[in-house]
Amino acid sequence: MSEVVVRLPSIEPGRRPRFDYTGTHRYLITLPVFADRRVFVERQRVLTVLHALRDSALVHRFDVYAYCFLPSDLTLVVRGKDTKANLKEFLRAFRLLSSNAMTQELGHTLWKKKYFERVLRKNEETRAIVASVFERPVKAGLIKQASQYPYQGSFVLVPKKQYRR
Repeated sequence: MSEVVVRLPSIEPGRRPRFDYTGTHRYLITLPVFADRRVFVERQRVLTVLHALRDSALVHRFDVYAYCFLPSDLTLVVRGKDTKANLKEFLRAFRLLSSNAMTQELGHTLWKKKYFERVLRKNEETRAIVASVFERPVKAGLIKQASQYPYQGSFVLVPKKQYRR
């Protein structure tokens, strides 16, 4: 009989295990559109994807602190609601649902395979990150003031102007 040697992946001394994307973490995510096409220039397309985002966030237990649709990407600030919230599952479900809703109209898949995500550090202020996301249309030269842009918002934050009496 031959001996079978199983090698388990080792963690270097002093290094943490890989991050598992589960729990109440906050994330900054940018989802680029397939082939950098200008998809989000029509209100109905944005609404279709926004509905998929809302439904996926509810099912997968995520709060959406900010969303901003630029013509060829979507940027999000999200936070898991509890210890079972899994970012990878949430994004997989959202990307599939939104792509299925748009593929027939577009003639191609909605999203690129890869996206950008960053776990926000504890010392990073959520409102400051949200404000930077809402400034993206200004930096892209689409508008002069962030408040003018129709394709951004939040499912949980109330705009400051609504606090006025």
